[in-house]
Amino acid sequence: MDQVLLPYLQATDESERREKLDKLLIVYAAPVVRRTLRQKLGFHVNQFGVNPYNPDAEDLYHEIIAKVIEVLTALLASPRTEIEDFEKYVGRIAVNACLDYIRAKSPARTRLKYSLREILSRKSKFTFLKSEEEFLCGLKEWPKERKPISSQRLAEIETDLPIFRTTRFGGDDVTRVPLTQVTAELLRWIDEPIDLDEFVNLIAILLDVKDRPANSIDDEAKGYLESRVADTTLISDPGLDMEKLLRSLWRAVLALPKNQRDTYCFRFEDNSGEDLFTLLFEANITTQTQLAQQLGRSPEELMRLWSAMPMTYADIATELNATVIQVRRWRFDALQRLEKQEDLRPFLRQK
Repeated sequence: MDQVLLPYLQATDESERREKLDKLLIVYAAPVVRRTLRQKLGFHVNQFGVNPYNPDAEDLYHEIIAKVIEVLTALLASPRTEIEDFEKYVGRIAVNACLDYIRAKSPARTRLKYSLREILSRKSKFTFLKSEEEFLCGLKEWPKERKPISSQRLAEIETDLPIFRTTRFGGDDVTRVPLTQVTAELLRWIDEPIDLDEFVNLIAILLDVKDRPANSIDDEAKGYLESRVADTTLISDPGLDMEKLLRSLWRAVLALPKNQRDTYCFRFEDNSGEDLFTLLFEANITTQTQLAQQLGRSPEELMRLWSAMPMTYADIATELNATVIQVRRWRFDALQRLEKQEDLRPFLRQK
């Protein structure tokens, strides 16, 4: 059994059990669910599962959390059930919920995914392997140690799809080219292993495979933009003084015990993926020299840490010479302390 579950399972009364359940959901489950929604569907919700401009994102987030609670409740009645890695278990629940959503909302894309999966699995020229929570596809001729495509390279590939179409197929109608040939040619163009869902997205763009909802394309675009606006409400809302909130937050963070302060800083990521140090520098709240002094680090150390942020729990544990469980506890305690300060709540809701 994953060690993080033991305090919940061993709680002696309902109040304690509820407290441990809340901690499991806030510290362990919610970040995994939010990340999965963002990666698989482009859905953004804040740490409370809120996006007023995208009800589907909210509904799916809370549906997944409800399933996690259901599993944890059942675990009390069936202690023989083993969950070796709670975060991975939550990730699987979230991924399956995303796939169900895609199948319901995007039948054409789903059919394309099934077709590609069939080709990749059955044709000897391709490889199709499970790696952690991903299915990576590639060409059998590639060296086995070749690393998966980076997010930056993936973005470049998507931008260059018109060049790929012209270079590889000339004036031919690519939609009439056998899917097996398109698959092989695109993988050669990419030249790196790629996650199946990401590959499906590229093929769908290339072949113009779309699921047209009843509403207009203008409505689709509006909904997409609104979902992004919701994730940057803190910056765009004229009712909030971003610089004032950041200054208040930074004063409160500096007052935290050292381990809690460092863990909060290193792990911090806003809804647009920005780290805390960048936000502070851009708002002219502190300089790199001042920040190094405030954290008791050399300028060189600060630059190294900044380039790695936001950091994983494992990386923070290595940096602070601690265990991952200690790091998670420090961050949880930091959040609890910060949330007690009423003037920070508008800011923290966005994180």
